[in-house]
Amino acid sequence: MKTAKKIFVAMLMAVLVVSNFSGSLITVKASDNPNGLLFVGKVEDIKGVPGETVHVKLPVRTDTGYIKSPRITVKADDMPFTVHNVTYSTDAASPYDISYFATTYIEFDLKVKESAKIGTKKISIQVAYTTQSDDAVENKSLDLPSLNFIIDKEKEPAQLTVGSIEFDNAVVGTEVDLKFTIKNEGEITAQNAYFTVEGYKEAGLTPKYTKMDQKITSEAKLGPGGTYNVSLPVEVLKNAEAGSKSLSVKMTFKNENGESLSNTSLIYVNIESNTDSPKIEVVSTKNASELKAGDSFNLVTTIKNSGKSVAKNIEVTVGNLGVKGFLPGFTTKTITVADVKAGGKADIKIPLIVSNEATAELKEVPITIAYKDAAGVVLTTTTTAYLEVVAGDGVDSEGKPNVVISNVSQSPDSPNSGARIDVSFDLENKSNVDITDIKVSLASGEANFKPLNSDPYVYVSALKGNRKTRITIPVTTIETIAEGTNGLNITYEYKASGKTITGNTATLYVQNIQNTGIGASKPKLIISDFDTEGELRANNVFKFKFDIKNTHTSVDARNIKVTVTQAENIFSVTKGSNNFYITNIPAGETATNTMELRVKSDATTKSYPIEITMEYEYEGAQANPTTGQTGETVKETINLQAIENTRPAIENIGVGSWDAVIVNQPTPLTFDFYNMGKSPLNNVRATVEGDFTVSTGDMQYIGNIQAGSPEYVEMEVIPSVEGQAKGTLVITFEDSNGEEVNFTKEFETVVQGEALPDPTDNGFPDPGINVNPVKSPILPTLAFVLIQIAILIIGIPLSRKMVLQLYRRKLRKQEEAE
Repeated sequence: MKTAKKIFVAMLMAVLVVSNFSGSLITVKASDNPNGLLFVGKVEDIKGVPGETVHVKLPVRTDTGYIKSPRITVKADDMPFTVHNVTYSTDAASPYDISYFATTYIEFDLKVKESAKIGTKKISIQVAYTTQSDDAVENKSLDLPSLNFIIDKEKEPAQLTVGSIEFDNAVVGTEVDLKFTIKNEGEITAQNAYFTVEGYKEAGLTPKYTKMDQKITSEAKLGPGGTYNVSLPVEVLKNAEAGSKSLSVKMTFKNENGESLSNTSLIYVNIESNTDSPKIEVVSTKNASELKAGDSFNLVTTIKNSGKSVAKNIEVTVGNLGVKGFLPGFTTKTITVADVKAGGKADIKIPLIVSNEATAELKEVPITIAYKDAAGVVLTTTTTAYLEVVAGDGVDSEGKPNVVISNVSQSPDSPNSGARIDVSFDLENKSNVDITDIKVSLASGEANFKPLNSDPYVYVSALKGNRKTRITIPVTTIETIAEGTNGLNITYEYKASGKTITGNTATLYVQNIQNTGIGASKPKLIISDFDTEGELRANNVFKFKFDIKNTHTSVDARNIKVTVTQAENIFSVTKGSNNFYITNIPAGETATNTMELRVKSDATTKSYPIEITMEYEYEGAQANPTTGQTGETVKETINLQAIENTRPAIENIGVGSWDAVIVNQPTPLTFDFYNMGKSPLNNVRATVEGDFTVSTGDMQYIGNIQAGSPEYVEMEVIPSVEGQAKGTLVITFEDSNGEEVNFTKEFETVVQGEALPDPTDNGFPDPGINVNPVKSPILPTLAFVLIQIAILIIGIPLSRKMVLQLYRRKLRKQEEAE
């Protein structure tokens, strides 16, 4: 019996050795190396969209052999995308990751750059692996066939513009905030974005901030359609001149490829004078009637303070002084004058001397009057005195008498265009020589005035020396003459000492001309103001209110047809027609209109133009010879900012990982956040409420999530109660209009209590307990041996059949190849 047992044990050992040897043979065969990688079936081209992520899933097999633990690389050098989440999986229960008899799926994400350009790129995928034999370990790699990556649409590049300019109450000598809005009109994020305001000095302003290059947003980044409100402290200098001034805003930025770009916008600001400040006006100037070389005289200038406060520290400066004209009869640089109260007057005496070398002619003497208001702001007024220097006997070196025109007047004082005007003046002979045959007429080429009489000129037979005569010329104006002051050019000739002297001209100024506008000009309609009542959010209804102003001073606009359109139909009329009629808008008046509009449901956040067309008639309008239309058509464009509906979504909230969730112990909270809208969500952050708190602080910052993009978020929370714990996940973000929005979703999970220590455990084993007890066998020895024999009986034929099938398949492929 003992001998039989020994024989049985020996046979069993032999079978086990054979079994192990067979297993080694199978392993060697299974490690055959492949020659190449192939796609399973037809693989389509990969299409990418700038700014979005495309998921790629590729079915592959080897041509022969197997690959264990492949290392997959998707080459992204010089590509318009970055590669993320490279992984693989197989649908076969096989110890090999990539084989010729089962399909393996290689998956990865391509995040396409916003600045990706239209074109086709080749994507290369390499699979590296390691082989091991009895001789050595060897690293190998195979390449999959290249794939086409196609971009067929580009995004509009970032373009920064400036709008909504505010520079209110900018009075000389005060400080005011310069406000404007920078907007990205493009579809690509402007990164490393800065702006600089230039032109302060030329405008009479100075910045009250020291850092000239300012960030656009705190992150120096402005997304598509994003806006940034700017407010800069600026001082209006005391010597600044009132009126409209221009500044330029230069904006520099980069795209995601690091390319430097820039935009410059010109903005206009208005500087106002202080309405309570003094205002010096020159009332008149007086001087001696005849000025000759060597004469000393006083030029008296009368000023009046027509402002609302006292004019202080008045100083007078006289210009154009020199040896060819007048010399100062005073020794100081300026002439000081006592303060002039509001409404008061003062005479300024300016002592002058006619230079001995002064030529006989009419000379200009500019006078500048500088003064200060109560705040010390320097104000100035300028005037020009016209002083005539005559020769000793009133005749120049060529024998030409000094004949001057003075004391010009007109009747009526405020003439209408096309009406009669009598222009009168004194023709004075300032010489000692008599002149004769004087002829005065309108100058050749005079465009604004026409002679009323048929006579070619006004005739005066003689004018003795040092005498003057009054001459009146009746004229009418052309119908299109400009309102206000217009120059009337005249010419005159005469005889003196037997010679005819011609070519004498003068310009007489006719003032306060009124133009009735009939046949002379046409009214102009503009949109002077507009407003929207209600939020311009997608699918909302709002009221659009706008004012139409007739800017003409005297001509009415009538029979006005107004049409409101939007090319993309983003804003549509809720009821009635998109046009209406206005009977009349008088000159200088405004008509207000209100329309109810609806925002298109799928509108995205950006500015949309509304076009307002106005067709109108007016008195004296002539028919267009080409179209036959009578009247005018004008179009105005107004941009309105629409806001889209944000569509965030939270899915797959999970609490904990493989371990149990324990009270007062940190555990992960994971979820998927989706931006299903059409604009990015900015500054996204998450927090929890209820029976959980965030372990890292009050919230977790997620960042910006582009339109259509998912985001997997993992944060660490601490449960505060045992049992069924309930919480609320709160997502806060800024929408495309910069407004903060909260989005919540509830969740719950089971929380276990904390494990408490055994109070009887002192850290030492019980002497009565065997610390290392002998383990009892799972199966009796005989049962274990019988199971092993059964495995050998079944496994050896199966293994032999599998090896034979593999070998036959290999031979078949070799025969097909031959």
